[in-house]
Amino acid sequence: MTKLQRFGSFLVGLAMMACGVALCLDPKNGLFAVALVLSLSLVLYGVRALVYYLTMTRHMAGGLSLLFIAVIALDIGAFALVFLDNPKLSIVLFLVGHNAYTGVLAIARGIESRLFKSHWVMNVLHGLVNLALAAACVAFVGSDEVVIAIFCIGLFYAALTRIASAFQPTEIIYIQ
Repeated sequence: MTKLQRFGSFLVGLAMMACGVALCLDPKNGLFAVALVLSLSLVLYGVRALVYYLTMTRHMAGGLSLLFIAVIALDIGAFALVFLDNPKLSIVLFLVGHNAYTGVLAIARGIESRLFKSHWVMNVLHGLVNLALAAACVAFVGSDEVVIAIFCIGLFYAALTRIASAFQPTEIIYIQ
């Protein structure tokens, strides 16, 4: 990471913490805003991945998988936009899906890092935290305040990991 990227990552982490504090202070009015931001972020991610596919990865190995990811992200984002009338449902679906997927992926990366005798503990802990957040979403699906609190916890955790990664040295793998 360059110094500018580290500074940007630090600023994004601080902005995420500020949004988490704002949601904690006013959870009732934040439900619609969270659903809208999550839906639009998925749509924008899908559009960005689609543009990246069309401009760069169309002729690369593994480029077709990026096209599939872009289309799936666009579909899920559009599907979540339809459910803005009932924002709790879209937030719970997003939180469970995202946290479960990220948790399983982080644990798999941790196991792979352990095989290469690299730093693996943080990856496994990150995966376990995400799986715990997904389980908490399923357990407390009936309460709006708890769902927003779980979202805020995930937002604080992501902000802290982003800020911590801004201060960590970049790992370089040497092949001998």
